[in-house]
Amino acid sequence: MKKPKMLLFDYGNTLVYEPSFDGEAGFRAVLNFSTENPQGADAARLAAVYAPALEKLMSASRAAEADIMDMCVKRLIYEELGLHFSLDLVALERVFWDAAGPGKPMPGIRAFLPELERRGIRSAVVSNMNFRGANLEERICRLLPENRFEFVLCSCEYATRKPAAAFFRLALRKAGLEPDEVWYCGDNPRADILGAHRAGLFPVHYYRSDIPCPYRAPQDEMEPDFPYLRITEWEELLAALDKL
Repeated sequence: MKKPKMLLFDYGNTLVYEPSFDGEAGFRAVLNFSTENPQGADAARLAAVYAPALEKLMSASRAAEADIMDMCVKRLIYEELGLHFSLDLVALERVFWDAAGPGKPMPGIRAFLPELERRGIRSAVVSNMNFRGANLEERICRLLPENRFEFVLCSCEYATRKPAAAFFRLALRKAGLEPDEVWYCGDNPRADILGAHRAGLFPVHYYRSDIPCPYRAPQDEMEPDFPYLRITEWEELLAALDKL
């Protein structure tokens, strides 16, 4: 094994965790920017329509290793109810996400990222995400200002999701690197570890049992039967890199 030229990272429960998700709180924030609401729709009504509609589409897309954009689901709901807003859909998405699922940096990640730069190791993000890449990038830069990520890829903008090898190959193409020059760090055994292995990247399974992931599906749990590195602290990864 050789020292990687680049580390790719998952987002959720790898770089940042979201302790809870409250869709009703998100819609309450969004409705502050409504300019027309002819049916008097409130946050509870919006959340009651949104949650099952998104889950129905997500169930189908996960099975196909495809992805959908959350914004499209909300657009359908808003337009059906005659809602209009003073912000565009991208800005409304950010308002919703910040209120529904505020994020916090994972333990030790803010100290870890500058160490990568000191070692000359490049970095980027490849995430299964229903929110737009611009909003994910803004959140990462706000919560992790130390980052030097070269790019941020969101599955919904490419209609494919991990563990699809094509999504990892896209990242390699953007980085201009070969698979054996890149390691992938993530918390999800199927999406991150199996997916990286499929594409020829070396997988790093970062797992914190004290920080549960509310959206990980039971089918994502698996025990890899191929080489990978399992860590619970970012210092363990630095130690592994320094041995190479």
